[in-house]
Order: sequence, then C-alpha cells, then structure tokens
Amino acid sequence: MDRRMVEYEAKKQTPLVAYILLVVFGVVGAHNFYLGRRQQALAQLVFSVVMAGAMLWLFVGFASAEMGDVSGGFDSFVRRAWTFYAIAVVWGIGTFTWLVVNAIEVPKLIAEHNVRLHGRIFGE
Repeated sequence: MDRRMVEYEAKKQTPLVAYILLVVFGVVGAHNFYLGRRQQALAQLVFSVVMAGAMLWLFVGFASAEMGDVSGGFDSFVRRAWTFYAIAVVWGIGTFTWLVVNAIEVPKLIAEHNVRLHGRIFGE
C-alpha cells in the first residue's frame, strides 16, 4: 500500500468516533475538539462549566445551614428552588439543541475534513 494512503487512513476522521464523543462527552464539546472546531468546543465547555457551577452553588446553598434555613421565609426558598429549576431547564434545553444540531452536521464536517486531508496528502 502506498505510504500516502496509509497516512490518509491513519489521519482521516470517522463518524463513529465523532458520534461516540458526542453521546458520551458532548456536553463539554469533545466531539467538536475532534472535528477541529475549537471555538465551538470551548464555548460548549464554558457554557457547561458555568451552568454546572451555578447549579452546584444553588445545591450547596440548599444543603447549607445558612441558606437552607428558611428564616428568609418560604418565598425565599421558593425563589431559590425556581432559580435552580430554571438553570437546569435552560442548560438541558440549550445543550440538547446544540447537540442535535451538531449531530446533524457531523457527516458534512467529516467529509469536508477528509477531502481537505486527501488534498494535502495527495497534492490535489
């Protein structure tokens, strides 16, 4: 087999790897790192870290004696609960939508990458 063909086979991307990364680590943008879309991957990573941090902060607040105390009244507790719920919903819907759009784009992105790679290796 030609050395160039071996190099192409070793470096080409496959949809299977992209979809596995999307399903398993999609929330942090792993599939976009694989596809070479670093800006989108970083945006997904930052979005997930910020949302997870906000939810963790609220959860710890519920569990702590200071914020978990309903001395602020039932209304204060309900506001914190709804804030937690709203962040979870926004994170869930945003992430799900982002991943569905990315899943639709995977075949096109892989084909484009492999065509560019073929051109670089075979000089076309």
